[in-house]
Amino acid sequence: MMQVDLVFTVEAAAKEMTKQGAAHVSFGVLKRRYEELLNMCNQLLEIDTQEEQDERAHVRLACIKAFLLLLLGWTIFSGKNSKNINLLWLLALQDMDELDNWSWGGMRLAFLYEQLSLTSDSSVASCGDYMTLLVVIFVFLLFYLLDRKCIVVCIIFVLI
Repeated sequence: MMQVDLVFTVEAAAKEMTKQGAAHVSFGVLKRRYEELLNMCNQLLEIDTQEEQDERAHVRLACIKAFLLLLLGWTIFSGKNSKNINLLWLLALQDMDELDNWSWGGMRLAFLYEQLSLTSDSSVASCGDYMTLLVVIFVFLLFYLLDRKCIVVCIIFVLI
C-alpha cells in the first residue's frame, strides 16, 4: 500500500513498517514523503511526452493522498502517541471520487468513543486524542439542554 499509493520504495516501506510496527507510518516520514512528492510534481510541470504526463498524474495523486493522510492523522484520527498514523486510513483514500460520500463525522465520533473506552482499562494512564470536539459537544449540550443561565457555570467547569 505504501509503495503503490505513496510511491515509497520497497526498502523504505519495509524499514518504516519494521520501525513503526504493523501498518503504521510516522508523521515525520510521511511529511518528508509529501515534501518529496510535491517537489517531484513541481519538477514535472514541463511535460513533453505521454509517459511524463502519466508519471505526473501518478505523482500528483500520491502527493494528494500523502497530504490527506497527514491531515487525517493530525486532526481527525490522532492517536495517543501522536507520532504515527495507521495506514488503515489510506484505504479510505483509495477512491478519491468517493471521499465526499464517506461519513467523516461519524468515523471521527466512533474513533473518539474508541479512545474514551480505552480509558476504562486500569493500565491506561490517560486518554489520547484531540479532545476539542468532545469539549465542544459537551458545552453545546449544556447550553441548549439546560437553562441558558447555566452557561457561565458550564464555561467555568470546562476551563477548570
